Amino acid sequence: MKKLNILVPSAGHPTRPSLLKCLQNNGERQIRIVGMDMETNGIASHIVDKFYHVPPRSDPEYLDLVLDICSKESIDVYYALGEEEAIAAVQRKNEFNTVGTAIISPGTPEMVTIATNKCRWHDYLASRGIAHADYRNIYVVNEIEEAIHSLGYPYHDVFVKPAIAKGGRGARIITSKNLSEEYYTDRSGEPKMSLNAFIELLSPFKDSGKFLPILAMEYLPGTYYSVDVLSENGKPHYVIPKIRIQGTASNTTVGQVSLDSAVIELATDICRVFDFSYLQNYEMKVNNKGEIIPYDINPRGGASVALCAGAGANIAYYAVKMAIGEEIPQKKVINGTKMIRYYDEFYTNA
Repeated sequence: MKKLNILVPSAGHPTRPSLLKCLQNNGERQIRIVGMDMETNGIASHIVDKFYHVPPRSDPEYLDLVLDICSKESIDVYYALGEEEAIAAVQRKNEFNTVGTAIISPGTPEMVTIATNKCRWHDYLASRGIAHADYRNIYVVNEIEEAIHSLGYPYHDVFVKPAIAKGGRGARIITSKNLSEEYYTDRSGEPKMSLNAFIELLSPFKDSGKFLPILAMEYLPGTYYSVDVLSENGKPHYVIPKIRIQGTASNTTVGQVSLDSAVIELATDICRVFDFSYLQNYEMKVNNKGEIIPYDINPRGGASVALCAGAGANIAYYAVKMAIGEEIPQKKVINGTKMIRYYDEFYTNA
């Protein structure tokens, strides 16, 4: 098969080596990886075939540089992993076509924009009759107290997070529990605050005009699912739920494939209403009623997408095949496959 040149951004991300392994260990063709990153001290330059130091995605010249790299390196597929660059790349799709580069991006700029705003996608799912959490959108500081109480506080914990934020940034559990008693014993790593402390934290934004929207939702205490989907025009080729046994706010360190039919059905419904293609990741948890509830949508493959390959379906590579018009193989996903992540080191004298 034809050798492919693939451009991978944020190549120094801690989980990026596992993605590169999925691309390179595909069993059917040679892949040349061109990586780029804004950091030069990370692992990126040591695990790719060619490395480019680039500015942050927010730089107005970022996408011009990406197009230049695609032209210089004869890039066949651009793995647009960040939401911002996925939107920008699709808007300039004709320019990528001119240099012969296909883009892996999940959907239209409108749908990706909705999916990256927690307030907006909750509203969107609600309007389409798709299961969602009990939630409130908070647009000013004065709305915080009423919103939190309307979700059951102080009898129930409430989860809050900025409408637009990555990973665990800004995430808090608003609780009435005595946090001083948990100080020496709590191992969850979940950032908890009282309602008064949360209001005080954000009170400087009350009259500054700098307050940004926040989503408040019912706290979901049950099983955590990270669901990777490979789809085309809203129709999934694969839906692979994985239980997070251990992990951080943005990364599964111990996970296991669990082909739960209810989780698969919900992920399929979300994919359909967003009309997504290529890779998406849905984070879901079980609420106090035993219902499976989505609480985050990532319009890209998840950080644990390598587990899908370990279970028999290398969907990270299949997305590349889709981008160049090749048929997607149908493989059996081995239920119960477990992934254990661990640290490794790289040494250099350079």
